[in-house]
Amino acid sequence: MTTLRRTLVGEVMTTDVEAVGPDASVAQVVAALRRRGVRALPVVDGELLLGVVSEADVLRLAEHDDVEPPVVHRRRRWQHRPEVPPHTRARDLMTTEVVAVDPGTGVAEAARTMAAHRLGWLPVVDEPAADLAERPPRLRGVVGRADLLRVFERPDDDLAREVRDEVLGRILLLDPGQVTVTAAGGVVTLEGRVSTHADAVVAVALTRRLEGVVDVVDHLGHDVDERTVDVKSL
Repeated sequence: MTTLRRTLVGEVMTTDVEAVGPDASVAQVVAALRRRGVRALPVVDGELLLGVVSEADVLRLAEHDDVEPPVVHRRRRWQHRPEVPPHTRARDLMTTEVVAVDPGTGVAEAARTMAAHRLGWLPVVDEPAADLAERPPRLRGVVGRADLLRVFERPDDDLAREVRDEVLGRILLLDPGQVTVTAAGGVVTLEGRVSTHADAVVAVALTRRLEGVVDVVDHLGHDVDERTVDVKSL
């Protein structure tokens, strides 16, 4: 069993969350979006996540209005602004098909989820639910790209130590004197000689997967050149 470092969403998420209630007016939603400089906000009832309302949801109001083309007169242009129904609220605009994660999700998985759904942030909830209307989870915070990038702020000495102690020592059971490990700016260099080609492949593959590692420079030699290891199966 490995003990490689795995940062969780709960360690990096933002708990100071700007949110709106379901009865917030369109003006209040827009003001909150501008205040935080974000493109979407959670809609909550107390601590329960009901949905998410975004700039696109607000702008979509214009699609349902009979808007005439802009009037051009000399050098001025007047844009006709759509009339927003006076009783429109956040609950009318929000989407309940929300992609969320829980605090125990790893940051790597959260990053993959964001990329897969082309999102800039994710709500962090106690228990992700596909249908928020049926069982709203409690909002714990939000996690964005900037939060996930914190794993790359690890000190180089910390990275080098984890490679030596965990990857080389605990997992591969190598003599510490066999490989010299250095790290600079998140780039880890492995220099030395190991017993087999498999040891070299595994050492580089596992080092590359450590949180905070930007790249690995492989200067490892080996004594036995057995069959190539399938890195994807590690």
